[in-house]
Amino acid sequence: MSDCHLGYQKQESLQKIELNVFETAVSECIKRKIDFILIPGDLFHGNIPEMRVQKFAFKQFRRLYESRIPVYVVYGSHDFSPISNSVIDLLTEVGYLIKVSKQKDAPGNKIVLEFVQDPKTKAKIFGLPGLSAGKELEYYEKLDRKSLEKEEGFKIFLFHSGINELKTKAVAESDFMPISLLPKGFDYYAGGHVHNYSLQEYKDYKKIAYPGTIFAGYHSDLEDSAKGTKRGFILVEFDTKIRKVEFVPIEKVQYKIIEYNANGKKSTSVNLDLLSEIKRFDPEDKIIIIKTWGELISGKTTEIDFTKISEELKEKGAIEVLINRNSLSSKEYSITPASGKNKEEIEINVFKENIGQIKIGKKKLQGTLGVKLAKSLLHELRQSQLVNENKIEYQNRIEQNAFKILGIEIENDS
Repeated sequence: MSDCHLGYQKQESLQKIELNVFETAVSECIKRKIDFILIPGDLFHGNIPEMRVQKFAFKQFRRLYESRIPVYVVYGSHDFSPISNSVIDLLTEVGYLIKVSKQKDAPGNKIVLEFVQDPKTKAKIFGLPGLSAGKELEYYEKLDRKSLEKEEGFKIFLFHSGINELKTKAVAESDFMPISLLPKGFDYYAGGHVHNYSLQEYKDYKKIAYPGTIFAGYHSDLEDSAKGTKRGFILVEFDTKIRKVEFVPIEKVQYKIIEYNANGKKSTSVNLDLLSEIKRFDPEDKIIIIKTWGELISGKTTEIDFTKISEELKEKGAIEVLINRNSLSSKEYSITPASGKNKEEIEINVFKENIGQIKIGKKKLQGTLGVKLAKSLLHELRQSQLVNENKIEYQNRIEQNAFKILGIEIENDS
């Protein structure tokens, strides 16, 4: 299994699904009495996830340890940090995980990998970690592939990168590498980083497999799931050869997707259409995804009451409502793009380019003062929830600070 991204979800409703799906996968592995598990990266969404995620992970990997199921891993681009250890190192220290990216010194700046041999099956497992922004490409260019190809026995290679032959919309082009950088002749290639299931064979490369994410919950993942993409893990049967490869789905949540082309329509019409559409199905216990795009012929995008639509669905029992309106625009108002040397400069330039489009009387919301206020407000809205702060306290703090920035006095109910 791969790309679990434990700790990614911030909404409580999706957090429960994220952890429940992983726990179900672990239970299924124990039930099937499998020999070992391979995780080729992005087990966690960050190298040190919050404590609730760490506690959960230790509990699950302890279950596997007590069931005598070893778990072989390599870092993914999210697990890895160049400046600090990872919770994967802690799990390795107590014996719950086994890292397989073992390297030994070699002349000529080459990387020579040592294998970890599974004691029960005698499979030889090699692996290279994934690094952020596709930097692992440098590793593969230095890899001594000949020594790996000469090694005899049943061989598995763990890696965390897309390959050019499998380019999809799911991963940026820069995150792919040529298949020729993988060592040839292995019996099985366990791949991570690509979030959809794939099993392919190429000349000199048997069984290159990506299980995809078991949930993850990126918007693109949820859209794919809503359109029928199966989530789960890959089960491989082998002795001296691969005998069977089977995808095992983990189906723990239902989805409903609404796709709406607003091109050439009025904002009022779009609003009525969407409110009508959500009455045609039962949203209970489902993740609802609403995707809108196109250019409105009249009205503003803000006149489409997505908040009301979302609230109505949640009142009827929807687990979560996710709205994608990134490609929705209006002839009455469209954002003029701007460039800059860094993120902060781009944001300031976007405000400068677009602030004149909004007709408003207050001077502090115009020109340079308006840009400064908008930047301050954006900074405040980016603040994350504190460790010992509940959701309501967090919301109140952000609201109060935002009102202060805007110079709005609010009465205290108490």
